[in-house]
Amino acid sequence: MKTTFIIAWRNCWRNALRTSIVITAIIMGIWSSVFLMGFANGFVQQRVDKMVHLEIGDLQIHSESYDTDSDITNTIKHPKETLAILDASKGVQSYAPRFKTEAFARSARGQQGIKLLGVYPEKEHEVLELETRLQAGTFLESSLSYPILIGKKLATELHLKLNSKINISFTDANVNQISKNFKVCGIFSAGNDAFDGFTVFVPIDRIERLTGEASIHEIIVKSVEPSTIDILENDLKAKSKGNLVESWKTRYPEIAYGIEMMSNTMFILMSIIIAALLFGLVNTLVMSILERKRELGILMAVGMSRSKIRLMILFESLVYGLIGGPIGVFLGYITIQYYSYNGFDLSSFGEGMDAFGYDPIIYLYLEPKYYLIYTSYILIATFFGGLYPSRIATKLNPITAIRSI
Repeated sequence: MKTTFIIAWRNCWRNALRTSIVITAIIMGIWSSVFLMGFANGFVQQRVDKMVHLEIGDLQIHSESYDTDSDITNTIKHPKETLAILDASKGVQSYAPRFKTEAFARSARGQQGIKLLGVYPEKEHEVLELETRLQAGTFLESSLSYPILIGKKLATELHLKLNSKINISFTDANVNQISKNFKVCGIFSAGNDAFDGFTVFVPIDRIERLTGEASIHEIIVKSVEPSTIDILENDLKAKSKGNLVESWKTRYPEIAYGIEMMSNTMFILMSIIIAALLFGLVNTLVMSILERKRELGILMAVGMSRSKIRLMILFESLVYGLIGGPIGVFLGYITIQYYSYNGFDLSSFGEGMDAFGYDPIIYLYLEPKYYLIYTSYILIATFFGGLYPSRIATKLNPITAIRSI
């Protein structure tokens, strides 16, 4: 077998230019596909991370009918008992109760329908990371009588800046119209126009001043271990009667579906690239066999068995995969590591990306298992790629092959 492999190795490099071109094609094809997989995965993962860490948390708790009736009176059922359950749960790292209602914002330069969130600032810091996205000011840590935190998009549309006045009006649980002037204490940018343009935060105790009570409409929960949120979701569901407990996967299934689709897409992309490379590899091997018909006929005439001829061709096919595959995967790994640290700059498309909730800097990411899977696929594919050419070689008639030119 060693001799057969040595012969196969030398056969590959008899035409060094052709072999180099094929191996280079394999390397470039694999490298580019690994890069694309890392880019696409980083693109999707960024959106998920932003939503979970800046907007929605790992889990959310509402009343069972909140999604169909988001009236201000539709609050969390048994709030004290629910908060006690969260305090006692080992899977809950932190949580943030919220007052939530539809409201209307007016400034001297415009008006806009908004989502008003009354929050405990210290609790929000423990669950979400929105304070890390402040463009100016503070996250409600202000000496102002009625501070408000607004998004960059809303600030632009209503021409607001720090300490600007903004009038907020909404209807309380007793159907009284509440209207109050707030002052902007901070401006954030979550990188999502839909969130930045319609969401404002105020301290929940200010809501209590205005309405006489601070009802809780939702609770945002951060889990100790994000990979086990399904278990935590089921545990809290069993304990919190009358309320709806949903992980972000359950509440926003389109995002979870996107992640699943991305995983399937990566396997499809790998299959397409490998299939394309196989066509080139098989074509190269068939050309090589046709050029060496006389040589192969002589080898069979002097006693080399057809099984060894077949094995030799298979080894030749494997040489391409053994060299091109690992090098292509390694270059892809190096590229992804570089851009996972430095990010891939798409700032020229920044405004368009913000509209869909993406940052202009994409940090590439690819799970380690895909490098191993891809390398295995390549080696298996190059082995099967040598089967057809080896069959052609073993079907040659020694006498006819020797007489060929």
